[in-house]
Formats: sequence, structure tokens, C-alpha cells
Amino acid sequence: MKNQGHILIVDDHTNTRLYLKTLLTHEGFEVSEAGTGGEALQVLHESPHPAHRSAILLDLKLPDTTGTEMLEPLQTLYPQVPVVIMTAHATVETAVEAIRKGAANYLEKPIDEKKLLALLEDLTSAPKNVERGLLGHGDLPIPLLQGESPVMRALADRIRKASSHSIPILITGESGTGKELVARSIHQLSPRREEPFIAVNTGAISRELVNSELFGHEKGSFTNAHSRKEGWLSTAGQGTLFLDEIGTMELSTQIALLRVLENRTFYRVGGTEEISFHARIIGASNIDPLLLVNQGRLREDLYYRMNVFPINVPPLRERGEDILLLARKCLSEAFDIPGVEVELSLDAKSVLMGYTWPGNVRELKNRMIEVAVVHGLTGPNRFELSKEMIAPLLQFGSSSYSPTVLSSQSMTLKESEREQIRRALAEAEGNKSRAARTLGISRKALYAKMREYGIEEGE
Repeated sequence: MKNQGHILIVDDHTNTRLYLKTLLTHEGFEVSEAGTGGEALQVLHESPHPAHRSAILLDLKLPDTTGTEMLEPLQTLYPQVPVVIMTAHATVETAVEAIRKGAANYLEKPIDEKKLLALLEDLTSAPKNVERGLLGHGDLPIPLLQGESPVMRALADRIRKASSHSIPILITGESGTGKELVARSIHQLSPRREEPFIAVNTGAISRELVNSELFGHEKGSFTNAHSRKEGWLSTAGQGTLFLDEIGTMELSTQIALLRVLENRTFYRVGGTEEISFHARIIGASNIDPLLLVNQGRLREDLYYRMNVFPINVPPLRERGEDILLLARKCLSEAFDIPGVEVELSLDAKSVLMGYTWPGNVRELKNRMIEVAVVHGLTGPNRFELSKEMIAPLLQFGSSSYSPTVLSSQSMTLKESEREQIRRALAEAEGNKSRAARTLGISRKALYAKMREYGIEEGE
């Protein structure tokens, strides 16, 4: 039988160690044992290649220490060896603490054989060719996530920590803040970086088709199912599956997704073959997940399974002078001419910093593209953004723009407001709820404005 790797079992119960050793040896693993934290460190110290060990199964409660206290020395001495916490007293709090201190995952006792083997297969089969800790404090792999503000430094730290293990992640943040970019950053820094990254907006797919798209389907499983189709769970391989707007899924789909997370297996729609799942799942929501839980739109058990290591992406208005950094960068990219020098006038800086950016980074990028298209270069290989160029594009509603930075325009306020509504609807592809969020108003208020300005559906 092929050697699957080396596993160290750390548990003070002899019967537990014997059971796990018998199971894992039968599956092709080499197994060593320890009954205490001290014995575990001694076994690793005496091992000829301790850092090449595939995984450590570590009991939460030991005679001389605890599993969480053991995580720090283990991660310091052997940072490349994933540690799985085993506990008979699993709670959200213990799981969160273990993950924060470096555990790759956790398992509840009594150990489910299928879950254990699926988890070990996931840990031992993922590519190992990426070193951890590649980023500096403000240095992120995706350009639009650049920034030196304290909130972005904190986000960078969360991304680095999230990339070092394979547990599910739930990313929250307003529309346009860059949740998918955060997910891509986690993927690119993780050992899965050479594997697929599949990004799916579940809210953009009809509820009738989500199950088929997610799990795949067999030929003849429903009308128009003329052939077998592989779903996202399959095409993600050993990479990352990013599910945006996770709270829009039907509750029955959420139950099926929860089973995938727990058992690491799934069935195609209309199928009877159990299929192994090896990818990592990252979910995202632009609405507070607890609010979705309270409204009955997100299952509480799925929320807790996804939210062990939460990441919140800050809105642009909380990022200080990152706004100016991103404005320069977006303008430079919009001209698409090498060597263009971009400057911001003092008045333009005041306008940019005074606006609350309800559409966040996405809105900033779109406005900078619009400025570049309308005005062009102001000199040879040079552009200076003025207040007069940017202010007309941002004058929508008192809640979105500081009155101290308003200026007179050739366009009337009503004309400007109508244009902003049309633009928001176009960017949201007709989705009224999304357009209303971008504009910083309620859906009801958006409909009232559309009636007032004679804006037709699909205009």
C-alpha cells in the first residue's frame, strides 16, 4: 500500500490512540503516539524529519497541558506541520481559539472516520510549495487592496492568518469593498495557489438552478438535463470555491452545503454516487450574517460552521488617505499609458475625502475611469484631477456627500441626481436592491425617484 504520510497522535487515552493508529495504519499512514504534551515534543525532537510529518492529531485536554497551549510551540518549531485539534467538548469558542492559535481544523469526539480521513486527505494532498508569511504589513497581492491605513494593516494580518489553514472562511463587508479580492488574496497566499479559484455569485443565479450549478447533475435528472454536468464543487478541485451572497441560497441548499463542509462529500442532482470534495470554501455576504440568521435567511448551523475565522472588509470611508492612494492608482490605470504622472489638486483631495463612497472601491474605480474618459490628459504624460472634474459625479444625496465640498455645476442638481440613478442601475445590471445600496438609499426611495424622474425599467 502506498505510504500516505506520517501522523503523530497526541492523546492521553490509550484506547483512543490504539483505535486511531489501527485506522490510519490500515489507510497507509505511518503513525507515532504520545500521551502528553511533553512526550509529543520529545517524539518530534527525536524524529529524523519532524517537519516532514503530514499532520498532528492533538487532544484538547492533556494531563500536563492543553491542546491550545501546545499550538504555539508546535507552530514555532514546526510551522509547516498542520495540527488538528480533537475534543469531546467542542464549542464555537474552543474552535475559534484553536484556529486563532494556528490549528488547521478541529474534530469532535467520538471521531467520525469519514471526516477524519477526508480531512487528512485534504491536508496531505494540497500543494505544499508556498512559504508562509510572504507579505509585509501593507503589502497585499491584489492591487485594489493596497493601503497603509490601520484597518487595512489589520485586514492584511487576517488574510495572512487565513491563508495558513484550510477551514471555511466567511467574509463580510459592504458592496464594492473587495470581498472577492480578499478571497483571491487568501487563495494566492495559500498552498492551494496553483489550484483553481472558482468565484460564484449565488445571488445572480436563479434559485432553481443553484443546486445544479453547485453540485452538478446527472443526465435526465430534470427537464433539459441532456447530459451529465460537473458542478462548482467538482471544478474547484483542490483549490478554492468562493460563494458570494451566500445568504441568498435556498435553505435546502444551505443544508446540503453544510453536509459538504462536515463530511467532505456530495452527490450530483439525481445521482447516487458519493463524490469526495477537496476544495476550500470561502463565503461572503454584504449583509450582516447574524441579521440573516435572525431573519431566517441563513441557517444558524451553517453560519457557525462558516464563521470560525471571520473577516470583515472595511468600507472605503474608514480607510483615510487610502482613498487618495487608490484614486491615483485607478486614474493611472484608466489612462492605460505607461509613465503618466497623476496629481490631485488640494480641492480634489478635499472632495474625495469628504465623500462617503456608498459604492466603496468599485464606485471609486468607476468614477476615475469616467473622469479619464471625459477629460483626457491635462498635459504631456501628465494629469491633474481638479475639484471641477470629480465633484459633479459625486453629488448625490445629503447622506453621501459633505455639504462643505459641494460646488456649482453646469448640470442642475435634479439632472445630476437622475444621471446618478441611471448609472447606479446600469452598474447593478437592473438590480434595484443593489443599486439602492450603492446610492445609499432604500429600495422604496429608489422607486420613488425613478417615478419622479421618469426612469423606465431597463433604461
